[in-house]
Amino acid sequence: MPVPHHAPHTAVLIGRFQPFHLGHLALLQQALQTAQQVVVVLGSAFQARSPKNPFTWQERATLIRSSLPAADVARVHCVPVRDYYDEPRWVQAVMAAVPQVPLGVRVALVGHFKDDSSNYLARFPGWELLSLPRQGDFDAPPRASCTGTWAICPRRAMGTAHPTAARPVAEWLRDWQTSADYTALRAEWRMLSSYHAAWASAPIPRVCDG
Repeated sequence: MPVPHHAPHTAVLIGRFQPFHLGHLALLQQALQTAQQVVVVLGSAFQARSPKNPFTWQERATLIRSSLPAADVARVHCVPVRDYYDEPRWVQAVMAAVPQVPLGVRVALVGHFKDDSSNYLARFPGWELLSLPRQGDFDAPPRASCTGTWAICPRRAMGTAHPTAARPVAEWLRDWQTSADYTALRAEWRMLSSYHAAWASAPIPRVCDG
């Protein structure tokens, strides 16, 4: 589909994408219809693998590109940004990571306000906000617990027909689940799950970073 001539030059899509699922893909497709190019900001980059963040930013970039038609791949640029627990500093890092665009052109930030965790979308001065509705029933994949992403603690075996992942992503995940990284992260997830279960009846509510 051709991009309207009055459309923003660049659309920005921010997320961890751990892993990249159909809800993310729907947002990316909307961004591609909106702008000449799309910059995907891969958050939580440069961290050691963990059950919550099992994939490197390079792996996530691969999953994103593999989900797109060849004609769209050249219009999508993936950039990594580390976490800063200082929102203004993080906002500056995100804006600095977006490749230079011609002076005076429009930049649109594409996203979905699902809860308070999405408030960051309103923190980018000078960028237009394109707030989109929930992209189907798959924009929040099930998680077995707050200790890990569903790619580490799936409710059933991952396969090519997984309902929350595009076929190339599901196939990549199926192969990845035979790796040493997956085995180690699965063991770590089991340990964390046991720890959380042991404290489930504590008088003070547990804090879940998820």
